[in-house]
Amino acid sequence: MEPTISNYGILYIDDEEKSLKYFEAIFSDLAPIYTASSPNEGYDIFVEHHDKIGLVLSDKKMPNESGIDLLRRIEAVDPGPFRFLVTAFTDLNVAVDCLNDGLLYSYLSKPWDPMDLEHRLAKALRHYSALQEREALLEEKSKMVQQLVMADKASSMGILSRGLNHHLRNSLTVLRTFYDMLPYQLEDELGRKPQDTEFWNDYYSEVGSQMERMTNMLASLAEGSEARTIRDLETIQFEELVLMAIQMTDLADDGVIFDCPDGHDFMIAGESAGLTQMVRMLVQEARQNAGSEGTVEIGLQANSEEDGLVLEVIDNGPLVPEEERKHLFDPFFVRSDKPEELGLELLACYMTVYRHGGQIKSLKDSKDRNVIHVKLPRRPSQEAADPEFVGDLSFSRVPRSSETALPS
Repeated sequence: MEPTISNYGILYIDDEEKSLKYFEAIFSDLAPIYTASSPNEGYDIFVEHHDKIGLVLSDKKMPNESGIDLLRRIEAVDPGPFRFLVTAFTDLNVAVDCLNDGLLYSYLSKPWDPMDLEHRLAKALRHYSALQEREALLEEKSKMVQQLVMADKASSMGILSRGLNHHLRNSLTVLRTFYDMLPYQLEDELGRKPQDTEFWNDYYSEVGSQMERMTNMLASLAEGSEARTIRDLETIQFEELVLMAIQMTDLADDGVIFDCPDGHDFMIAGESAGLTQMVRMLVQEARQNAGSEGTVEIGLQANSEEDGLVLEVIDNGPLVPEEERKHLFDPFFVRSDKPEELGLELLACYMTVYRHGGQIKSLKDSKDRNVIHVKLPRRPSQEAADPEFVGDLSFSRVPRSSETALPS
């Protein structure tokens, strides 16, 4: 018998108790063994321990449910572990069909030879363990790539912000001056009030609204893409910060649920104002997406010093299409369900997380709800992008259209 070659276990389901006892006695040195004498028992064991199980063996003929149907149920829970069908020689055609359909990794014929079975199980365990190691390595590399992408986007947004400032600031200043002078110049030229005052007021108001939109857009872009280094780290109780951010939105009693477990350490070092603003904008975004009848849930977790904090903002509004999720933090991406809006506030959230050395992504949970998942370290460890790229877009705000009208 080979020594234990894998930390992943083997689940064997068979209604014959003797087969289970023999299997466990012979192969317990190879890997942890789980046994079940009925399909439902085997299913329950798999649901509870599927992350620890590498191989699943099921007898084909059992009371109440066939091994094939059971393996299909198991595949729906977690398709990763390798599935084997244990069958009599006369049922091999069925096993081959299931193998071709992708349900099975392999099949075993009864009665099985201990030496042959040991060799096949050991080979399968090694294969499964190698795949899991490969997946873990790919996930780690994916996280590194994500950090590089965030750094690249931060630098790019800084350059874009500076460029927009250079090329658009003077143009907007001229337009704003013309806008402010137009009512007085118009009356001076005509020597009287315009005859169609309704047309001029409506048109003038719309122009004012669009200029205000452009100004606010550039200001948001500047704020969101600002790539400054965090110079003054503050000690922050993040639970209190989240509560403060919720109060700032005036949504505390409007379908917002904050789930924060007791007995956890939520202290981090960071920039309090920026993080509060980030949480506020995420909650407002979720509230808007959920609608007046929906709910917003905020979850906060802190597992260890290395893991840092995890913040999740969840809404049960219309599900963001999968192909749009990866673009949510792009400043000029137009969502299909919100064509009138740009993602500038989410860009600001993205950049705040980046400056703190964290990660932010859009997901959907098992209930098909929208989730913004934010992971923050206990203390920022990375250098922010070059502060030289900070754009100066400090325009004065254009008066709201309702506040300015043609002179009477």
